[in-house]
This record gives sequence, structure tokens and C-alpha cells, in this order.
Amino acid sequence: MKKIFALLLCLLLSACAAENLPVPLPVHNTQITKGQSVSIRLNEGSVTVRGSEDGQVHVDGKTLSLDQTEYTVTTEKDQIQIIADYTGKRSSEPPVHLEVRVPNNIALIIETASASIVVREYTGELEAAAVSGDILVEDVHGYITLRSNRGDVMAQDSVGRISIVGNYGLLSLDNAHGDIGVSTIMGKVVFSGSILMEDDVRLETDHGAVSVHLGADSAMDLQVRSTSGDVTCLVPGMTSTTRTCDGTMNMGGGGLSIRTVSGAVTLQLIP
Repeated sequence: MKKIFALLLCLLLSACAAENLPVPLPVHNTQITKGQSVSIRLNEGSVTVRGSEDGQVHVDGKTLSLDQTEYTVTTEKDQIQIIADYTGKRSSEPPVHLEVRVPNNIALIIETASASIVVREYTGELEAAAVSGDILVEDVHGYITLRSNRGDVMAQDSVGRISIVGNYGLLSLDNAHGDIGVSTIMGKVVFSGSILMEDDVRLETDHGAVSVHLGADSAMDLQVRSTSGDVTCLVPGMTSTTRTCDGTMNMGGGGLSIRTVSGAVTLQLIP
């Protein structure tokens, strides 16, 4: 009897484990035409997008359940639409994961509720929006708009016109250059890197803290203002009070402006 019970238990556990194994989604390869954009929408899970040069949109991925995933890749007049809507039970693993490659120099739109978004090695126009999912862009060049209400957002090794908006998560930039604007209400803002001649960086929070780690080769004009938050300015040569910090590094040229209501501000050089 014990052997039979053990066998049944083993079969049951194996069946449960099999149910949690991801299964492949159908692969799609779609030719893109001039003027078309690409739209990706998924409610949860994760999506990774990379730029390509072959003129096609390539989509594959996996899901915990084909029966509980609405997955379509369709072509409208001016847009290729990729949709993955998972309706099954929540899991510790991402229930859906998409791998997408898109041609550079198009308009790319990604929308999600709680899925994580990763975009790497892409040049073009990017708009990524999430309710609570995290967003990471790495080595992306162009017009970049990133929004997440409660998730974390990071732009790394990226250049262009960059706009990052959030409410509660961590908003961070690492070695980012161009015309950059970051704003949040309760979230924290972290900037790390050099601000060079053509860079214009604006960091704004209501109640979240701002932490800046500057490269010693930065060439910029600095202005920091806080209504009631403490300003700690550890950059040599700056003029500072408990609410302000002003000055010029290496003859100026670029710009860094920081404004908070009650959020604390800390500035220092990268060791």
C-alpha cells in the first residue's frame, strides 16, 4: 500500500510540475513597410526587444498556458500589432515572455499593466508605458519616452531625447546623454555619469530624493533648488546652502537642473 501511495504521489507531483513548464508560442516573421510602426501589448509577464537590420519583425516566446493566452500578431494599415493577454493563474515565474526583434528607425510602442519591459540595442522612436512593471532600456538611441506609475525605470548607455515619468518607483540614468527630463512625485531619482557640452539634464521630484554621481570630466552649469528638502552638495567649486547649489564645472556647456519640493538632494563626484 505504501508503494502504491508513493507512486501516485510521484505521478501527481510530476503532473503538477509539467503544468508549470512553459510552452513555446507560435513564431511570427512579418515584413515591415515604410511608415509602419510596431505596437506591443501584454498584460503581465515580460518582453525583450532588440533592434535589427533585416526589415522584418520577428516574434517568438513562451507561455505557461496556450489555452489561457490570447496571442496574436496582425498587420493593420500603418501598424504591426503584437498582443499577448494572459488570463490564467498567477505564478512566481513570468506567465508570458516575448522575444521581439524590430527594424531600427521605426516607431515602437510598448504598453503593459505589470509586465517587465527590456529594450536593447535599438535606434528609433520608443514609447514604453507600464502601470506597475519595470522598464529597462540599454544602448537605445533616439526619441525615448518611458512611463511607469509604480515600477522602476532605468536608462543605461542611451542617447537622445529622453523623457522618464513615474510616481512611486526608482527612476535612474546611467551614462545617459542628450536632452533628458525626469519627473516623479514620490519616487527616487538617481543619475550617474558625466554631463557633457551638449547635454541638458532636468531632474524633478515632489517628495522623492535625488542622488547624483557626476563624472569629473563633466562640463556643465549646475542649478539646484529645493523648497524644504536638504541639499548636500559635495562637488568642489560649487556655491551651496541647505536648499540650493550653483556653479560651473570645467567651463560649462552642458546643463544640470534639479528641483524638489521636500525631497533631499545629494550631489557628489564618482570616486
